Amino acid sequence: MAKSANLEKISENGIKFNQIDFVVEIFPAPLPEEISDMEIETESDLFRMSAHEGYYELYVPSDEKVSGESEDKTYEFKRFDFLKWQLVRCNNETLYHLMNKTGFYLPDILDPDEEYEKDNDYDPDSWLNSTESDTENFSKGIGLIQRLKDEYADIFYTKLIEALLDPDYGIFEFLETEINDNLSQVRELYKDWDQPLMIVSRGRFFPYIEADFQANLMMDDYRLEHMWVRNNDEGDI
Repeated sequence: MAKSANLEKISENGIKFNQIDFVVEIFPAPLPEEISDMEIETESDLFRMSAHEGYYELYVPSDEKVSGESEDKTYEFKRFDFLKWQLVRCNNETLYHLMNKTGFYLPDILDPDEEYEKDNDYDPDSWLNSTESDTENFSKGIGLIQRLKDEYADIFYTKLIEALLDPDYGIFEFLETEINDNLSQVRELYKDWDQPLMIVSRGRFFPYIEADFQANLMMDDYRLEHMWVRNNDEGDI
C-alpha cells in the first residue's frame, strides 16, 4: 500500500474511500419536518439531507490515515490531506458554521491590530459569530472567509482542521443528545435555538467521487449506527 499518496491527483480518476466512521452535517434549527418534499421522521431520514439545505457534509475518520481505491489500486492518505481535500470543495456557508462551532481562532491568521488599522470597521467577532448573524454581518463573514481562502489558503485550512480535530473542542466532543427514534423530542429540545445545528453521525461509511463528477463526495454504501446533536456552548436545552 502506498503511503501519503497524492489524493488530488489520484481522485481525478475517481476514488472510493474505505470505512470512514464519522459524518458531520449542518441543519437548520429546529430540525426540519420535511426536506425536498420528503418527510423527516427518523434519523435515517435525516442522514445526508443537509445538502438539500445548502450545506456540504464532511467525512471525518477517527484514525490518522484513510485508505481509498482507485483504478483497482489501494492508496493510503493522511487524515489531514483527506479533510483538506474536502474542505476546499465546501461552500463558504458550510465553512462559516464549521468555524463557529469549533475553537477556530482567526488571530492565528490575521493580526487584529493590523486589520483594524486598514479597516476601522473590522469586526470579525460579529462577522463570524452565528449568534450575531444578521444579514450584514453574515455577508461580511462570508466575504472574510472568501478572503482567507484566496489569500491565506494553506494556513486557513490547517487551522480549521486543527479546530475540527481539537481534543477538547473538536467535533468528537460535546455530543449532547443522541437521535434514536426520538426525532420529535429532539426537535422540541432545540426548537428555541436561533442558529443551525451540527449533527454528528457515526457508523461505517464508504464515500466516493467519480472521475467525471468532481464536485463533492457521494455515497451508496454505508451503515449508520449513531447520530447526535453536538452542542459546544451554542445554547441550553
